[in-house]
Amino acid sequence: MLKNKKAAMEMSVGTIVTIVLLMTVLVLGLVLIRTIFSSGVRSVNQIDDKVRSAINEMFITDDNQKLAIYPSDSKIKIKQGTQGEGFAFSVRNADLEAQDFKFTIEVDSAFDIKGKCKITSSDAEEWLDIPGGSFSLPGSGAMENPELVLYNIPELAPTCTIPYKIEIEKEGELYTYGKVYVTILPK
Repeated sequence: MLKNKKAAMEMSVGTIVTIVLLMTVLVLGLVLIRTIFSSGVRSVNQIDDKVRSAINEMFITDDNQKLAIYPSDSKIKIKQGTQGEGFAFSVRNADLEAQDFKFTIEVDSAFDIKGKCKITSSDAEEWLDIPGGSFSLPGSGAMENPELVLYNIPELAPTCTIPYKIEIEKEGELYTYGKVYVTILPK
């Protein structure tokens, strides 16, 4: 009987020690996760500020520029199976009055995508999160927040370079346009 009580007491102490250690590990794990996520949010905000300043600088250096694309060389490299990467663009309203604009992004029709990439234009356009939209700009003003264009590249996407055309319309007529070259890299 005495041995049973001693065994029960040792089991209770062992259980308590195990619970305390597990709780400590759980708390440390939660602190680590919170630290990782908060530093990730700070990094995204820093990137956002850099994109804004780079786009604003493009407008400052050329008073006639209506469309600014970041990265400025308009070349993006994305690996197969990658989601949430792309480019940003901003538009400046050259008119003195506020205007409504629309944008569309599609594969450049002059590019032989079937011959060079072995897919259709509609397949490549499905990779875009948002292929178009609209916005309003004040007179002689540029977008406060650049439009972010993100791609979701499938695992089996062909490795090739695809030119995408960005068209900006004002009152149903072409206002300005630009091109972005997206190169799909192997994993």
